[in-house]
Amino acid sequence: MPPVMRALTKATIRRRKIHVDLPEEIHRKLRVKAALEDVSMQAYVARVVEEAVKNVPLPEGNHRLGKGGT
Repeated sequence: MPPVMRALTKATIRRRKIHVDLPEEIHRKLRVKAALEDVSMQAYVARVVEEAVKNVPLPEGNHRLGKGGT
């Protein structure tokens, strides 16, 4: 994606941050995998998560899920 489009996408899509605690070995493997694909670890993890949840339906309306899915 061209840098202009990337900047526009970041400006228009609401984003949320999470913290992931990984064992050292998994972190190292993630760093290597991202480097092999020539992307940042952030971009790689975002892509993997996006793929994992792409078919998950969202609840109707403005409901928020809490702990335990309630």
